[in-house]
Parts: sequence; structure tokens; C-alpha cells
Amino acid sequence: MHCHFYLFIILTYVVSHQEAANILGISHVPSSSHFFLFQSLLRRLAEKGHNVDIATHFVSSENPEGYNQLSLIGSLPLLINNISINVVKSLSDSDVIYFMTKVCGVEACSLTLQTPALQDLKKSKKKYDLVITEIFGSDCMLGFGHFFDVPTISLVTSTLLPWAAERIGNPDNPSYIPSHFFSSAGNLYERLENTIKLLLSKFLYAYFSSEESNEIAKEFFGSNMPSLEKLAKNTSLIITNNYFSIKQIIPAVPNLIEIGGMHIREPKILSKYFENLLSTDTKGIIYLTMGSMVLSESFDNDKLQEMFDAFVELPYKVLWKADREKLPKSLKIPENIHFEKWMPQIEILCHPNVKLFVTHGGLLSGQESVYCGVPRLGIPIFSDQFNNIRAAEKMGVAIKVAYHEISKEKILKAARKLLDDPVYKENSERASRLFKDRPMSPLDTAVYWVEYVIRHRGASHLRNVGADLSWYRYYLGDVIVVLCISFLTLLMVVVFLKFVILF
Repeated sequence: MHCHFYLFIILTYVVSHQEAANILGISHVPSSSHFFLFQSLLRRLAEKGHNVDIATHFVSSENPEGYNQLSLIGSLPLLINNISINVVKSLSDSDVIYFMTKVCGVEACSLTLQTPALQDLKKSKKKYDLVITEIFGSDCMLGFGHFFDVPTISLVTSTLLPWAAERIGNPDNPSYIPSHFFSSAGNLYERLENTIKLLLSKFLYAYFSSEESNEIAKEFFGSNMPSLEKLAKNTSLIITNNYFSIKQIIPAVPNLIEIGGMHIREPKILSKYFENLLSTDTKGIIYLTMGSMVLSESFDNDKLQEMFDAFVELPYKVLWKADREKLPKSLKIPENIHFEKWMPQIEILCHPNVKLFVTHGGLLSGQESVYCGVPRLGIPIFSDQFNNIRAAEKMGVAIKVAYHEISKEKILKAARKLLDDPVYKENSERASRLFKDRPMSPLDTAVYWVEYVIRHRGASHLRNVGADLSWYRYYLGDVIVVLCISFLTLLMVVVFLKFVILF
């Protein structure tokens, strides 16, 4: 019995032991929602004993042991609570890609690489075992993996972007796999639109980002650096903020890992102030926020008044994330609406008194509402928010009201259906159970695979050979040509023989 006990202790130590690694994370996109995922992962890696350096625009006063922040503050304006609805409400998909690749891609790379933090990092003699970058508007930060001669893991803070799949050979067949900018691929029209959007987004990414990003990266890392396209092909692992239970299932090669909800932590005990706000003598709480970028205060006055006029007719208290002082004084704001500049979202959504979530359709907010089992009234503004709400509608947990369609009648109709029809709450609770039912938490899953890549020095055995094929070989273009020529040759022979026999 003693032998079994000691054997158990030894095995536990061997399984749990992971040699401390030096990890560099580069989070150069100036969006707090993007950084939340980096922070969740890298803090947990530090807690597990790894030495983590993270370059970020969002430096925290909390600095856990092993977690060293490299400040990018001041290099770029932050995209947080400072964007007007008028800037984004009419953006097309190509406008969004331009914004991603030029503003948050090429320009972000150029300016952040000039920061003292990254300049000093290049001059340092530090040794790393792994670099973690983000796939978004530019791949210029992949140069750090080449510079330190270590494997690279890429984090996608959304569903898989169109220009991410091919670098690891992951299928993105538009006949049945929705692209990032489209929500379904069913009938002929949808498949046609999905195909066009997939090809167009890949082309625009290459057009807006590729050449300039390569020039910026080579200027910083040296002219002998391989092209970013070649470095991208050497990506060891892609971690994507998606999960199959809340989006259409896509095939995944071994080095594509879904960790949707990685940022979600167990709700904490609310402060007395917020607990009092959520305690109500009404039927419950409606929670409203437009996320961390677009200010709901910037909504057109008539749209805001229509929403106010709708909410006043509902027997619920409305908690609205906004600065009341920034709202026009001419608006008639009902007494059942309470404004706060900031609110602890996961704690509020998981509170039993919260009955409805009015949201812009951001991916992180959507995952939190699924986690807490709360139906959604979606008012998507731009980018993937439309697809996120469409996916939620298909799950039976949401109803969309387009921004340009906002009216008292539409908001009331959608809210009453979501609040009064028990099917939406039942579907939301079922979605929550599916979302939570995993062998490991999303954060632990991400940590496992990061350590797996470190243990196996890049884990090249996970790589799909399809990633190395040219496009015409990948799509059997050469095979199709050979078959067509063979068929035509055979046809000509048959016709010739028939002609000979007849004459």
C-alpha cells in the first residue's frame, strides 16, 4: 500500500511538472477586448511558473510574479469608449478590412515598433522559448519569432479570420464553411455571396497589408528576414476565440485550437452598491451595453428617444452602461433607466435578476451571455457583430433589431418576445450547458497547448501538409486539367474511330 502511495505521488509530480519557459507576448492592437484574451492566457502562464513578458497598450498596476509588462502606451490612440456611432454605422466589409489592415495593422506595426519597449527588446540579449502574437491586420510581429529563433503561436481574438486558415492548411471551403464576414452558407445565393466575401477579404488583406508590412518588418528586424508570408507558414499553433456550440462547426486541423470563453472567470461577489442596484421591486433587470469601443451616448437622438420610450413601457429596471452627463439634455429619460459609466459585466449577467441583455453583438459579450444563460436583444453596429447576432438568432437565444430600424415599436416587440416567451430562456440555459460542458476549461485548454508546443519545440508533427501546397495543387487544379485533357482526348479518339468505321 505504501508503494502505491509513493508511486501516485511520483506520477502526480511528473505529470504536473512543466519546466519554466521564457515566453514573449506581443499584443499590439490598441483594443481592450483584444488584450483581455492575451492577459487571461499570459497571466495564467505566469501563475504556472513561466516567465512572461507582454508588450501591451494596457499596462496594469497589478504585476503578478513572473509577469513583466512592456509598455506600448502613447504609441497609438486606444480604441476604448471613444468611437462615435457615425464613424462605424455605415462601414462596409471592405471598409472594416481596410480599418483592420491599415489602421490596426500597418500603422499599428509601424508605430509600436518605434516604441522604446520594442526597440530595447530587439537590443536585449534575452532568450525566449516561445513568442505569442495576434493574427489581425498585419503579421509584422511574427518577426520576433524569427529574431529570437523560437516557435510562434498566434492568437485570433475572434472566429478564424479568412487569411489565417491557409497558413496552417485548415479547410475554408465556402460551400459550407461561413467566412468571418458571413454567417451561413446554405442556398446558392448564400454560397455565392460567401465565396465572394471570402476571396475578396483575402485579396484586400494581401493588397492593404502584405507589401507594407514586409517593408516595416524588414526595416526593424533586418533585410535578411524571410517574408512574413513564409514566417506565417511556420506558425506552430493557432488559438481561436471560437467554440463549436455557439457557431457553425468547422473542420479543424490538430494545430487549430478553439478556446471560446477563455476570458470568462467565475463571477465574484458583487459590491454592496451593485447588489443594491440589482435588487429590484420590478420584474427584473434589463442590462444594456454597446461594448468597449462605440459610445451609446453617440447614438442619434431620435434613436435614443425611441429606445427610452420603449423601455418605459416595460416593468423592468434598465441598467445602461453610459455616461448620463454626455446625453443631450433634450432627451426625456424615464425613471426606470439607471446609467453607470462602468459595470462588472459577468457578475451582472449571471445575477438571477437579469432577464435580458441588450448588446451590440460583440463576441466576448456574446460568450458571456451564453455562459450566464441570458437571452439577447442584438443591435449590431459593424464588423462580425452582425454574424454573431445571426448565429445567436439561429440558436433561438436572440432577436436582432438593426440600428437603422430602431423604433419604439420594434424594440418593444423584440424585448417582450424575449422576456415573455419561455423558449428563449430555455434555449439560453441549454446553450449555457453546452458551452460549459468541456473536458477542460477553455483557459486550461489554451495553457495545455501552449506548453505542448514548448515541450515539443514547435510541435512540427501537428502540421498539415496541405499548408505547404500551392493553391492549384490544394484545390486539385492540376488533376482537373489532366482529367479534362484525358476526357477530351478519349472523346476525340471515339469520334475519329466512329468516323473511320462509317466511311
